[in-house]
This record gives sequence, C-alpha cells and structure tokens, in this order.
Amino acid sequence: MRGVFWRQYLDWALLNVPFYLQPTLLTLWTIFFFFFAAPARRALVSNLRFVVPGSSRFANHFRAFRTLWNFAWTISEASNYKLTKAEYTYDVIGEDLLAQLATARGAIVLTAHMGSYDLGAALFAQKFHREIRMVRAPEPDTLTERHLVSSVEQSGAGAVKVDYSSAGALLSFDLLSALRRGEIVSIQGDRVIPGVTHARGRLFGQSIAIPSGPFTLGLVAQVPVYPLFIVRAGYRHYKIVVRPPIVAQRSTAIGRDGAIDDAVARWCAVLEQLIAEHWDQWFALVPAFESDAIS
Repeated sequence: MRGVFWRQYLDWALLNVPFYLQPTLLTLWTIFFFFFAAPARRALVSNLRFVVPGSSRFANHFRAFRTLWNFAWTISEASNYKLTKAEYTYDVIGEDLLAQLATARGAIVLTAHMGSYDLGAALFAQKFHREIRMVRAPEPDTLTERHLVSSVEQSGAGAVKVDYSSAGALLSFDLLSALRRGEIVSIQGDRVIPGVTHARGRLFGQSIAIPSGPFTLGLVAQVPVYPLFIVRAGYRHYKIVVRPPIVAQRSTAIGRDGAIDDAVARWCAVLEQLIAEHWDQWFALVPAFESDAIS
C-alpha cells in the first residue's frame, strides 16, 4: 500500500470534498487499509498485546482499527493545515517546560510516532518563531518522501528543515554543530532503522531497541533532551505534552555508556506512560518489541 497516490488523493479530497462528508470518507478509507494493509494491522495487534496486557487478540483487532482511524485523522489534519492554514486549538501540559524549550540555547526534542508530530513541529515553529531541524527515517517510496518533506516544510513556512536518520556520521556532526549554535533538533525516539546506533531499553516489560543518538548528542553538546508528544484530542484540537528534560551527565562512577543507558531508561519510563494513556495514537506500524521484530 505504498506510493504517493494516496497522499495526493488526500490533498485533492481535502480541497474538493465538502467538510461534512470527510469523516465518512476517512472512516471508509480506514476500513479499506485495515483489511488490505495487513503488515501494519498485524504489527499493531502484536504491539498491543504488550501495551494492554491480558487483552484478547480479538479485542486488539478493534484497538488496531481505532489506531488506524486516529492515524487517518492526524495525517488528514496535517495536510489540511498545509493546504488551507486552518485554525487549530491546543492545550499544553507542561507549559512552563514548553517555555523553557522555546528559549533554550540548544535543545533536543525527543518524540514518538504518536499523534501529529509534523503538525506539532509546524505549530511550534510558528508560535515561538524558532527553526527546527527534524530528523526522520526516509520513506521507502521516493515520490512519497518528496511529497512528505514538501508538506512538512510548507506547513512550517520554511522554519522546519528535514534531515534523514539514514545519513550516518555526517548527520551526527551536522546536528552537533547545530546544537552548539543554539538550534533545536527534533528526533523520534521509539524506533530504529538498520544501521542506526541504538541501545537496549525496557518498555512494558519487554526489550526494545531505542536510538541512542539523541542522548549521545545531548551528552556531547551538553544540552537537555525534552520529551514532547502531540496528542489528538478532538476535531482540530490537540494536546502538547512536555515532560521534564533528560540530561545525560557523565561521571567517573558510570562513564559515558552508563550515562546514556540511564538516559534511555528515563526516556522509556516517560514513553511507556504516554503510550499507556494514549495507546490508540501510538502509530507503531512495524513490530516494536525485540521479541517480535523482523530484522
């Protein structure tokens, strides 16, 4: 179910289909993808058995459908913002922390595949007049990737720049320089791609691979890592959830590796709490836990 066609069709529908018909259309497309995007459905069901322990496989299929339905809404609203600059409302949980982040002289935003992180970056850049370097994994389809990058940069009015996590060591040096210049770097910290350095974390009692790059960058650049999540709360309404920063600090007792492991453990604790509260917005469309992961 890959290809840029689906994104282009979504843009067309948002501009040509009456708004009162769009919820029905989104539900129909969710049903379509639920049955025909089998790998994503299976991954969601598999992940949910750890997130919601004791739940039946039958119930987790309904939860997977609800997650895909939320996913449809979030990508739709992000596209709508890009195309029409429609007004969105949001509540902030951790407003003082968000203010700290907005004025920080160099910081890392660590988020997850949850809610509308692309829309969140655009709204943050617009509200605080700060540029953001967004690091993301490239899409398998080249045309889809170009469409998504164009959408993100257009939504952010040029204040959001996209980098790729597959770029390797050169990207690490570039991001380190950006942090030392006082810029903000946004990274997703709940999934790794082949070739990216990672650490072992624990989530819902299971082993999970967590990108170690954000914490290594924070340690070397001596900047805080802010866990931040964008959660959909209703029609064109979102919650921005900011948690206290994670600061990786090396000491003679634990050393560099120990400092990173400690930071990963603290991130996993925050991530687990948010996923438990908003499991229907954790868009983990591939197996997340190492016991199920496909290498």
